[in-house]
Amino acid sequence: MAKTVPNCQACKNFVKATDPNIALAYMGQCHKLEWPYAINIPKTDGIEGECGYYEGAGPASKQG
Repeated sequence: MAKTVPNCQACKNFVKATDPNIALAYMGQCHKLEWPYAINIPKTDGIEGECGYYEGAGPASKQG
C-alpha cells in the first residue's frame, strides 16, 4: 500500500528550515497545524496522515 505524504512545501503555512543543522533532519515548519506552536516537519516522511490545513497549489498530498 502506498504511503500518503502531505505536500508541505507547496503550502503557504510552511516555512523552510534555514538553519543548516536543523535542515539536516527537518524540511521546515508548519505554522498552522498546531497553532500557536510551530511544528517541525521531518525531512524523510513529512507529517503522518492528511493535513486539514493545506493552502497551496496542487494536491494536498502525494503518494510516496
